[in-house]
Amino acid sequence: VGVLGPWGCDPVLARALPDVASRLAVARLNRDPALTAGYWWDSVVMSEPCSTPQAVAGVVSAERYAGAIVGPLNPAACGAAGLLAAAWNKPLVSWTCGAAGAAGGAAVTLLRPLPAPAAVLHAVLRYFRWAHVAVVAAPQDLWVDTGQEVARELRARGLPVTVVTVAGEEEEEAEEALRRVQRADGVRVVLMCMHSVLLGGREQKVLLEKAEDLGMTDGTFVFIPYDALTFALPYRRVPYPVLANNTKLRLAYDAVLTVTIDSPDASFHEALEEAKKAYEVPAGLDPAEV
Repeated sequence: VGVLGPWGCDPVLARALPDVASRLAVARLNRDPALTAGYWWDSVVMSEPCSTPQAVAGVVSAERYAGAIVGPLNPAACGAAGLLAAAWNKPLVSWTCGAAGAAGGAAVTLLRPLPAPAAVLHAVLRYFRWAHVAVVAAPQDLWVDTGQEVARELRARGLPVTVVTVAGEEEEEAEEALRRVQRADGVRVVLMCMHSVLLGGREQKVLLEKAEDLGMTDGTFVFIPYDALTFALPYRRVPYPVLANNTKLRLAYDAVLTVTIDSPDASFHEALEEAKKAYEVPAGLDPAEV
């Protein structure tokens, strides 16, 4: 199984430790006769290039290394990845590949392990009767393409997405993006396609602090982190120092609505700690740093 992702593109993605995670997954898989079906499973981590054109081209090399692919993370590579996987008759397991990955008959071997983020967002927005959405993405290709794709999928579901813009780590960029949101008619929700500030995302920190400065966190706007839709963000009795040590950010975070995957049996940190005790992952691994 090839695990394809842009692991070398930024420090937050590097902390995902795909090699440790994939080894843990196949080790547990190989111990379960009900799942192995007589096969012995192994994994190989493959690096997805950071730029979109190279990420698309990089999918081609996966055929030589793997009988199945987990990834890619960049939705702009999904169309090519889906078609290639269908031509190779190899499963493509991706939580980011929605309509683009299933286009042109590519859905034959495409498997979605999670509900589509756009579908979850649509359900949440419909429940609260929030229609108008703005999308603000970090400047890296991965997030720009993610923002554009989720905007397309929300529009296809009938939601007006009136602003799709980019904001980096500079305060001026964040202010310009937020001013566009303010000028747009009727925007209620700001979807942040960038790394969560709780995980060290610099762009989201600057964006939320600037939103506090502009008076946008008083309930007028709701800020939703996109990335938390794709994994189980720990939320029970978990201290996040970035909020504890920053009054402005803590005030701004009152306007953030986090939608994430529930993990009722154990949080991510608890599950990783249990794996450490069972010697399934390196003993020196600090769950809080992953």
